[in-house]
Amino acid sequence: MAATPVIHSPPAVKDDPKGWSLTVVGYSTACLGLVAFLTINGSAGLSSAAGMVTAILIVAGLVIPAFGMLQKARVVNPVQRGARRGLDMQAAGLVGLLVGVILIVFISSFSGYVAGAGLVAVSGVFAFAGVSFFRKYAGRITILALGTILIFLGVELIAISNVAAADYLVSQLENTILADVGATVTAYGCVVSAYTFFVLPQGWGSASAHN
Repeated sequence: MAATPVIHSPPAVKDDPKGWSLTVVGYSTACLGLVAFLTINGSAGLSSAAGMVTAILIVAGLVIPAFGMLQKARVVNPVQRGARRGLDMQAAGLVGLLVGVILIVFISSFSGYVAGAGLVAVSGVFAFAGVSFFRKYAGRITILALGTILIFLGVELIAISNVAAADYLVSQLENTILADVGATVTAYGCVVSAYTFFVLPQGWGSASAHN
């Protein structure tokens, strides 16, 4: 009797931990920046250097994981297009989130807040859709989806709070509290996402590994 050949499907992603490492480092950096934001938000008499360092940490914390995902997408097996598309969409969502944060923080006007809130919402949907695209190639996707939702939800809360404050619907104190809540939610999302990408390679590439 002739032996039936066993065909092994290629893994979704080659063994290249650099992209995962960058993503974990990036989300961890963003979390540090958000903790710094919670420390200085609403405080008076702080130097501009503290705000600058906080901004740099948050910006780097969004750019680095996006770059890491694009790095990982480059080594995705061409057969597994869904995995590559998912990583690209996640990265694009983070870039959109960064632009939204810039509009909210640096263009301190009602139009800037509204534009930032809209861009964050669209980017969040894009990033979440990215998670669904590569859910069949990796485990712990439910946790990653939760982290993604928390990251964008927290920033959206900050944007909406600023819109309400600009329209005098909430007081400055209430706006500060809501901003702290939003930053806390986003920081938790960064922790969850960093943890997920830290353990993700263990289940990556298995077509049946998903939560």
